[in-house]
Amino acid sequence: MGDAPDVRWGRRARRARRFRRSRRGIVSVIGTLLALLVFFALFGVFLTQYVPLWMTDNESAFSAQVAASFALLKSNIDQQYALGGPTVLGTPFTLASQGVPLIAQPTEGTLAFLPTTCPGGFYTKGASGATSANYGQPVNSSFCEFANVTLTTGPGSSGYYTQRVATGILQMLLPNRYYTEQTYFMEDDAVIQVQPNGYQTMDFAPPLNVTKASGNTSVSTTLLQMYGNASTVLGQGTQEVYSHYRFTQVVTSVGTFVSANSSYLPFKFLFQIGTQYPCAWYAYLANIVKYSGIPATSIALSPSTAPTTSACAALNGLTSDITLTVSNVNYASTYFAGVQLSLGEGAV
Repeated sequence: MGDAPDVRWGRRARRARRFRRSRRGIVSVIGTLLALLVFFALFGVFLTQYVPLWMTDNESAFSAQVAASFALLKSNIDQQYALGGPTVLGTPFTLASQGVPLIAQPTEGTLAFLPTTCPGGFYTKGASGATSANYGQPVNSSFCEFANVTLTTGPGSSGYYTQRVATGILQMLLPNRYYTEQTYFMEDDAVIQVQPNGYQTMDFAPPLNVTKASGNTSVSTTLLQMYGNASTVLGQGTQEVYSHYRFTQVVTSVGTFVSANSSYLPFKFLFQIGTQYPCAWYAYLANIVKYSGIPATSIALSPSTAPTTSACAALNGLTSDITLTVSNVNYASTYFAGVQLSLGEGAV
């Protein structure tokens, strides 16, 4: 008869098989954990390094698109009042940046049109408190965004002439999270870019030209009034801004005719702007003074010193007045134009 099987040997074999299976299980768990750690490490690098760079590029491109839209709108309006049409033109504005799929939401901008009025109106000849020094200026300039052109000799050798408008503002706020926060404003045919801490720059200047040629000084400018219903749009996609051409009046002056020698007496030209963005306007007008070729005794800015960025940041909705004065002018022309702005597809 054969020997009885060794029970202990069977137990040892079963324990060995269980140990081998357990060891393989431990290796699988450790491998999975290591793979997860590598994944989360790479994902953390993606979130902290790559996503901010991606969104910075997206918001930078968004800011450039908005600037291009303001430039196109200004070009469309200039075409309308200079050529007398077309009656309506639409300009598309992108309202949001691109996002990072499943990771970062797009940055949404806010587009708004703010028609402005001047409390108390403007001083006119014969009105209470009006003098030759304040014709065309607002009675209360603290909250009045306006533009004013004054000629000491008006059209047809007439007397003192002044024209003024409450400009209205189209603005777009870009609350960028990764790129620098931007706000764009359009007033009196100028597009201004504003960043935090009072930084302001004139992105697209108005058509204000002062030139001297053959001994004659010429000045040309535009007074653009934008009016309509106050509107605000925010979200994503694209929004059309429609400019409805309403009127253009061209005012010219060559001074007072002197029959004794068949000549015209020179006159004085004043351009005044009431704005919340004096740093941008002052720098622009200072460049005109510097590069116009006009003698320093015949062209000047008021105030005589530039505002600081801290002063511009502290305005908080108040307006500042800046005046460009050109003396001994031989010829001046001003486009006085009006357009109605409306936002949205149903606003055509």
